[in-house]
Amino acid sequence: MIFLENNLYNLAAARRSIRKFKETPIPHEDIEYFISCAVNAPSGCNSQCWHFVAVEDKALINKLAEETAKSARDFYGTGQIEANEEFLTSREKATSFFKNAPLVIFVFLDSMDYYDERVSKAFSEKGFTKREMLDALAYPDILSVGAAVQNMLLAITEKGYGACWMNDAVVGELKIKSLLNVRDDLRLISVIPIGVPNYSPRGKKFRDMSEVIEYR
Repeated sequence: MIFLENNLYNLAAARRSIRKFKETPIPHEDIEYFISCAVNAPSGCNSQCWHFVAVEDKALINKLAEETAKSARDFYGTGQIEANEEFLTSREKATSFFKNAPLVIFVFLDSMDYYDERVSKAFSEKGFTKREMLDALAYPDILSVGAAVQNMLLAITEKGYGACWMNDAVVGELKIKSLLNVRDDLRLISVIPIGVPNYSPRGKKFRDMSEVIEYR
């Protein structure tokens, strides 16, 4: 296993989305390292509003992928959109390629409450539901989970593994939650397939710094 120099910029720059993996299993000590880094992320009101399910059982991974692909076909194959066979097949693949990994971590959003109840009360009095309040406040619960995932991706890169941050698979949330036997109130946010990369990803061009930052 190749370990990168302990430098945050190097880790961030080296991270790439990986979709094909070797069958090499991942030791539990590495899995727990990924999660330990994830849960050290900042979270709104220190809610730590995340929950992770790590799946190593290949039969279960295949079943999860199969049911997610079916869900994608059902979701995109109904309604008014133009969904030909090529499109539906592409959606099946885009939502279920996590089947290629020896480890898949399912990332769920747990509940988040503001530590100062006056915040929630003020929004409630003005007609906001809890979800509308969190949306109005720039999605602090979703951002918290995103921060945890980014920490996890950097830890995965540091250990020499590859991963991909998947969100399309949420169309299969009901089937996934049923197969994983998790609480009904958890919300599936992301799916992270992880393993030793089976190829070297191409580099990518980034926008010039002058395009992404302004000084005042």
